[in-house]
Amino acid sequence: MAPSVSPSVAALAVGARTLALRALAPFEQALAALQGRSGEPLPPLWLRRHAGPVRSFRAAGEQAVALLERLGLLRPGVRVLDFGCGPGSLVPLLAGRLGPGGAYLGLDLHAASIRWCREAFSGDPRLRFERLEPAAAGPWPAAAAAWDLVLAKSVFTHLLEAEARSALAGIRRALAPGGRAVVTAFLFDGAAFADRPLPWFPCPDRRAEVRWRRASRPTAAVAYSRQRLAWLASEAGLEETGFIQGFHPGGAAPPAGQDSVILRCRDGAPVDARPSRAGPPW
Repeated sequence: MAPSVSPSVAALAVGARTLALRALAPFEQALAALQGRSGEPLPPLWLRRHAGPVRSFRAAGEQAVALLERLGLLRPGVRVLDFGCGPGSLVPLLAGRLGPGGAYLGLDLHAASIRWCREAFSGDPRLRFERLEPAAAGPWPAAAAAWDLVLAKSVFTHLLEAEARSALAGIRRALAPGGRAVVTAFLFDGAAFADRPLPWFPCPDRRAEVRWRRASRPTAAVAYSRQRLAWLASEAGLEETGFIQGFHPGGAAPPAGQDSVILRCRDGAPVDARPSRAGPPW
């Protein structure tokens, strides 16, 4: 079982950091004006706190979209569900690739990020943003079996097993026939590290298939054995069709970021009713 931290302590820490970043916002806005960037749809620093500087925020989106293009998953008319969209790092890049018949739905738990995205991208009817309720509150506010591409970028790195199960079930429900999901995660070989410490994830249980970086705050960074994530995906009615190494310790290359797993609906798995392809799925 994952250790817990006092909700009040965690809330105080997050609140203090947010206040500090809010205080820096005017200085960043002034710098953007000097550099001629004041018209860009760039969220304030306190919303993109996990990405940090502008160049890091942009680079994260550019790398993700470049991967999707290499995989051949972006085409005019594609319908994209971005699970964990945050303050929209992918939106400007994806919007130019949707085509007139495409659609994008961003989902996130963070209400402030959703509000900012709705305002920043309100002029494009192909783009929609919805607040995602906690897992126990019910299914995602997204049409079932309607999405050609479901993204979960840097989401599973913050989910423990119960939440990961719920997320995979949501992905399964959302995918259209023939659709693909791209999930990024910190993965490791469960057999190779069955009784060994995992770099950067010093979980005391060396046999654990789900490990975390900080005992005081497990969801700050979570790693799964590749075998465990595959099993959870299968349980949800999904199967892996591709794997791109990023973190994966012990692999042929040094760690370079999160691993990417490509999933599809497993043949024979139950499917929700499939809506018509006419018009956006909302």
